[in-house]
Amino acid sequence: MRALRFRLALWGWRSLSDLIFLILFRIWPYRRNMVLLNIARCFPTRSEKEIRQLVAAYFRHLADLIVEPLMIGGVARSSLEKLVSYENTALIDRLLREKKHIVLMASHYGSWEYLLSLPLQTDCQVLAAYSPVSNRWLNNWLLKLRGRFGAVMIPKSEWYRRVLGWDAGASAIFVTIADQRPPESGKYYLNFMNRKTFVQSGAARIAVQRDCAVVYLDVTKKERNAYHFRFRLITAEARQLGEAGIMEHYYKALENTIERQPELWLWSHNRWKFHSRQGQKPVNALGLL
Repeated sequence: MRALRFRLALWGWRSLSDLIFLILFRIWPYRRNMVLLNIARCFPTRSEKEIRQLVAAYFRHLADLIVEPLMIGGVARSSLEKLVSYENTALIDRLLREKKHIVLMASHYGSWEYLLSLPLQTDCQVLAAYSPVSNRWLNNWLLKLRGRFGAVMIPKSEWYRRVLGWDAGASAIFVTIADQRPPESGKYYLNFMNRKTFVQSGAARIAVQRDCAVVYLDVTKKERNAYHFRFRLITAEARQLGEAGIMEHYYKALENTIERQPELWLWSHNRWKFHSRQGQKPVNALGLL
């Protein structure tokens, strides 16, 4: 009976996602020019047909992404493994035994909301930032949904202060979405996806100040609405690698992840609002706009 309820719920969520795709891709194209521009510039050797296929695949993923937080928030724990699985948890266990705090560098890739199930994989506290919404009822409902598996949710405005001052007598995991665009062109930039990219180094700064271990979250989509998370060590000693080194390793790993399944990254975000156009080569696919 429980398996039947899961299949029926899955059918309902996927039907809703199909409707959202129809609206965002066909009826009310959501930032389609931005998506085309970003994909075309990041994959300059791809043909027009390939770019159009990537754009369509991205919008199908985006529609799924909208409903997946509700799926992970409502699924029974006995069915959770059908949506999310973890690999190399032994790395996390070893670092925690060594009394290390861990900065887990995740990305706007796959379904990052699924990562809120991480407390089920470890005995330590898992902290994550969130952006409060103005409606109190909605904000409380989202907090309950996101904290369902035990994650400690911290308002984004308090994140750095709370994490840097965190002292609960035991190691903790600080979950960060590390590919954020900085509010303005900052001091760190690197070459990412064939483009000069300014980066926000807050996650690396926390890791260096607390001398945390830094772990990259690699994501693979197994099938529709189902993701596999794999932990990969960037460094066990953040101060030795430094802020710039951590960000370089992170963005190189993220680039490899994106190239494997490019439709799973958040292409509708204006990630390159701050970039240099000097010497930028023309891209034929931009004629699609």
